Amino acid sequence: MASTHTRSMWIWNSVAILASSAETDHLLTGAHDAAVTELYLYTAPDCYIPQKSQLQTFISRATTSGLHVWALDGDRAYFADAAGPSTFHRGIESLIAYNAAVAPHERFVGFQADNEPQDHGDYRTFHNDISDSDLSHAPGSGVWQPTQAQDREMLLRSWLTMHEEASQLLHGHSLRFGAAMPWWTEAYEGEELGVSFPPEGAGRRRQSVMKHMMGLVDEYVVMSYYTDPAEAVRRVEAQVAFAEVMAGVGRPRVCAAVEVTPGVGRRVSYGDTEGKDSRAVVLRDVGVIERSLSRFAAFGGVAVHHWAAWRSTPH
Repeated sequence: MASTHTRSMWIWNSVAILASSAETDHLLTGAHDAAVTELYLYTAPDCYIPQKSQLQTFISRATTSGLHVWALDGDRAYFADAAGPSTFHRGIESLIAYNAAVAPHERFVGFQADNEPQDHGDYRTFHNDISDSDLSHAPGSGVWQPTQAQDREMLLRSWLTMHEEASQLLHGHSLRFGAAMPWWTEAYEGEELGVSFPPEGAGRRRQSVMKHMMGLVDEYVVMSYYTDPAEAVRRVEAQVAFAEVMAGVGRPRVCAAVEVTPGVGRRVSYGDTEGKDSRAVVLRDVGVIERSLSRFAAFGGVAVHHWAAWRSTPH
């Protein structure tokens, strides 16, 4: 693996990890065995004060082990059609305050967002399985706005706006900002997901939501989940090719990702795919993805979703 490439691991069971030295030992050993360099540690917005000492201990140990720890948060409720982004941004402000109060080796290096707009549960404003061109413009067809087309437009603007504010907060304190992004933004029902952004002003432009988001983040992590590495690579190519032509200073690192969690779906998750459910196979395929995308200077590495599932994956 090239020295400029990273391997990352999402960690959602952070409460158990932070509370147990033994669990931390397992994580650090597993991370090193998989050549992981970045840990995305779920940190709820209200956890920074009550769990401060645990965070200090964990990050110190990880830093000493040569790992970088990112705070991680995300929720469909953070979109404007639900509760809104105030809690999301409050968590980032708490991260900034935490970092200011601890020693350098106890600090997060950045923040990873995992906010996804698609419909699930009670959320119905994205209008799943409908291309942009097939969304209804008829008044009354919308759930949140007057029409289906306006529902999606305003939802995608909300997505960008919350990340724009997060970017300003984090970059104002020299913290890196990353975001997990669906692979299908460039091929949703055969079309890209377009949105006009910013909402107003001379700089407003209508283009893919991916292209707008690229300008806000330092690390663009494509959830390219597929157990055929050639298909996983294909799901990242449009994004990394776009980043490739961006100005060097503002260009994000574009990462691919693999899923190992059981119950997600055959061919999507290694945990559900016969003949693929082993760490050795996953790491072999991660290597294929890395080599295939290393021709792009904007390629950053591969992320694994997620630690609890990885720990249960056979060797």
